[in-house]
Amino acid sequence: MYSCCRMLPGATSSLGEGTQSDATSVTLRGVTRDLTGQFQCEVSEDAPLFHTDIRHARMQVVELPKEDPLMQVDKTHITTLDNFRAVCTVGTSFPAANITWYINTKRIHRSPYQRITYRSYEGTPTFSSLEMFPHSQVLQDIYQSMPPFHTSLTVMCEISILHIYTKSAQQRILVSDLVTTISPNLLGLDGSNNRRKNNGDPDNSPLTGGTVGLAGQASVLLVLALLGLRAVSTVLHWSGQLTDRSSGL
Repeated sequence: MYSCCRMLPGATSSLGEGTQSDATSVTLRGVTRDLTGQFQCEVSEDAPLFHTDIRHARMQVVELPKEDPLMQVDKTHITTLDNFRAVCTVGTSFPAANITWYINTKRIHRSPYQRITYRSYEGTPTFSSLEMFPHSQVLQDIYQSMPPFHTSLTVMCEISILHIYTKSAQQRILVSDLVTTISPNLLGLDGSNNRRKNNGDPDNSPLTGGTVGLAGQASVLLVLALLGLRAVSTVLHWSGQLTDRSSGL
């Protein structure tokens, strides 16, 4: 026959109370974080052999947060060239909670364009911030796969404590395409975007404006040509009169 077990100071047991303890297990009550450490179970055989076997195992006492995680973002609407920042906070726990960041289910790792900070002190909430820049590889991949119309990013922070506690918080950020800036076009061939800018009036588009400009230049050249022909005609007229006078002499 074997006997189990030896108790450590600082805890009480339900052994013998007919609750959750039996010949091979013990349920502890009033557990605090001070009981975190190695536990020992000693099994002894009765007479006449009195063989004894001892096993050790570590127990971690966890204090879970009393509040759900909270997440905030500094912008709710961005373009593909904007940066943004998010902050995730979780209540006091022991041990401190781990915070992992995701955007559209893609895990975010620390890099020059994906800045992550983490702060945790005993007895205070755990804090983490995420700052994303437009050159981030994750954002570039997401933007390239986005449809051409209005869409969004889902930013999520996942909270975990060992293998017994997991929660998350998330925020949605709307993303829109940049308004195309139209550079001067001397040929007047970029009229599509300007029609939108001029309320769809084709008479105000660069293409029509360019045509009018070219027509104006052609009119000026035509007037100059006519003036040139008139000058030549006048010279010929005077030349004819001089010839007639010479013949009379």
